[in-house]
Amino acid sequence: MNYRESKGMEPIDKIISMLPPMEKCDQLTLGEGDVLVTVGGFEDRTLAAAQTINGNDRGRALVLMYEPKDKRNRLNDVLVALRKTGFVISDNDIIQFHRYDPESFSTYFNGRLKELNPRKIILDISAMSKLAMLLCLEVCWEMNLDTSVFYAEAEDKGPKYKEYEKAKNENNLHRPTIQVYTGIHGVIRVTGLSSVAMQGQPSAAIVFMSFNELLTQALLNAVYPSRLFLINSRSPNWRWREEATAWIHEQLRSEWSDADNPLQEQPDNGTKLPKRSVSTLDYKETVQTILELYWSLAVDHRILLAPTGSKMQTVGCFFVKVLHPDIHIEYPTPEGFLDTYSNGVGQTWIVRFGHLEAMVTGLRVDERKSLLGIGSEQVMLSTT
Repeated sequence: MNYRESKGMEPIDKIISMLPPMEKCDQLTLGEGDVLVTVGGFEDRTLAAAQTINGNDRGRALVLMYEPKDKRNRLNDVLVALRKTGFVISDNDIIQFHRYDPESFSTYFNGRLKELNPRKIILDISAMSKLAMLLCLEVCWEMNLDTSVFYAEAEDKGPKYKEYEKAKNENNLHRPTIQVYTGIHGVIRVTGLSSVAMQGQPSAAIVFMSFNELLTQALLNAVYPSRLFLINSRSPNWRWREEATAWIHEQLRSEWSDADNPLQEQPDNGTKLPKRSVSTLDYKETVQTILELYWSLAVDHRILLAPTGSKMQTVGCFFVKVLHPDIHIEYPTPEGFLDTYSNGVGQTWIVRFGHLEAMVTGLRVDERKSLLGIGSEQVMLSTT
């Protein structure tokens, strides 16, 4: 008997209710001891956090610099914008993040934060690599820092609806105009996000659909899972994208168990879409869906998680990973991104998580108590 059959959904619903909400954020104010962590990416929203700051009283900033270099990356623009708002940024505050070899990043990031001894962290994920996001959050969790996540939506994202329609009519999954990546580099593993738990057991891969099913295929070719669980994405701004990513992955989905990836008919138009679909923005839906999968699989499967969805879905992945360290993260990483990836800056948001390690411990205690009847002392022993 699995979790679904024995407990129902109520215990997980309670955990989700403990997660903080997303709040609209039109301005940021930093004081002494506050540290903004941002990145010199190529998107318009790279500058969103800097442009949202309306007051800075001796706050500090750490800026990630991507390697390999991309001439479109706007590191200098970010530095200029931050310095105009009063930030003093030294060479030590510019931290290299190698997209294909990020193993040493956490050590340096941890060391710089210890030197700064921050009162509060504001992590700007708007233009940040998903793997960089996970590693930054992991360090903040290990240090139990008071952490908030700032996120700027894109005003527009590629591809365009008409290009999707044309590709669908031609039955051409790989039509260049519906691509947002230049190619697939490979599958990246990082020690801090890995797990050796349940090795030798059948593996279950949990993967988010995107506009390139080759990301999913790269993962499957690397880990050979026994079961595949696809999660589709539902955008609050562009409903058609849910249908598009489902179409792009339909051939791959049909090669695996229908029971693991069921479809359901949409009441408005009769289209059949994956039943398992979560918001690209509300990270709580991601946490809930993966926790439900976890408790139905963890007894007899090694769980592999690929955070190939949206930025806020990746935040959800982080919380499930730290709640359950036995989950193993595999990251199929794009070679690069096309200019059509995103344009403009949309709504800006903040999520105030508080002290991360304390928050996660509270969630873990409540989860184990609700689902397994384990008290707080037993939970602490089981995670040390």
